[in-house]
Amino acid sequence: MKFYILYLLIISGCVFLVKPDKAIQENNALLVPDYSNLQFWAAHPDTKDFADLVPTNTDFVDKQELAQADVFFIHPTTHLKKDYWNGDLANEELNKRTDEGTIKQQASVFNDCCKVYAPRYRQASIYVFLKETEEGKQALDFAYQDVKNAFLYFQKHFNKNRPWILASHSQGTHHAARLLAEVISKSSMGKTMVAAYTLGWPYKAEESGFPVCNSPTQTGCLLNWNTYLWDKKPSRLQELYKSSICVNPLSWTADNSYMPKESNHGSLPRSFDKILPAIADAKCEDGILWTHKISEDGFPTLELGKNYHLIDYHLFYKSIRENATLRVKSFLEK
Repeated sequence: MKFYILYLLIISGCVFLVKPDKAIQENNALLVPDYSNLQFWAAHPDTKDFADLVPTNTDFVDKQELAQADVFFIHPTTHLKKDYWNGDLANEELNKRTDEGTIKQQASVFNDCCKVYAPRYRQASIYVFLKETEEGKQALDFAYQDVKNAFLYFQKHFNKNRPWILASHSQGTHHAARLLAEVISKSSMGKTMVAAYTLGWPYKAEESGFPVCNSPTQTGCLLNWNTYLWDKKPSRLQELYKSSICVNPLSWTADNSYMPKESNHGSLPRSFDKILPAIADAKCEDGILWTHKISEDGFPTLELGKNYHLIDYHLFYKSIRENATLRVKSFLEK
């Protein structure tokens, strides 16, 4: 709960709370991840971790042991402190925030279809996304190099040409879009990519080298959405959103058709103790995903209730889980 209160304060305009104290050059003092060491994986099929969990009071089952595909998950920003420009992987408090937050609440959605791999990386500070600076660009580049190294290690030593899914959220998607454009599209790795569930950050499909998904079973394609309250729009980066991918997670098509909440198989509250069907509808409009107000508890918002960024995965959790399994099945049949 403390994490979300701080996040709300930051997004509400208290940017000074998280401006890094240290010079960007001091990033060189940070612990360098060694991806041959499982310590540097927040989720890995050979460890017991939060990606193995399923919501209580559901019939969901962790099926990683027999999974025929993998997922490489790039977590969003959990570095909210005003010290380094990038996260310190020796900081157990930061690692715990990552694990108990995004790995449990987001990466776990894929444990029905795939073995889950999620690297720890020296993520850029939340400040980077609140105020544009030269140091912020350097911090993102610094974080991306870790993500790239982890991905190449994953491909060579763990995946070994199995079908795989790229998944991410927020800062993770910022890095995923670059990974798609600079690495995956320029290699044979794209041939075994089932799909890319890259949520919570706007980007253009044409920059990635892959088509947008436009059916529930299409493979080798991209999915993205950024969820807002009905009729509301982002306060920043509006032009980027307008040109961004938006795939409706209830129809799995890239159009502006409306899908009623009755078509939503289940949303996951932050309590992780149930699945609530039919509480969120969906419609793409100008690159963002609109949904009507969620009245149930456990679904936090930003920007005075208009921004559902924190729950891009939660609102459509069961639909994502089912669809990822369906796409893997479709890929294997091909």
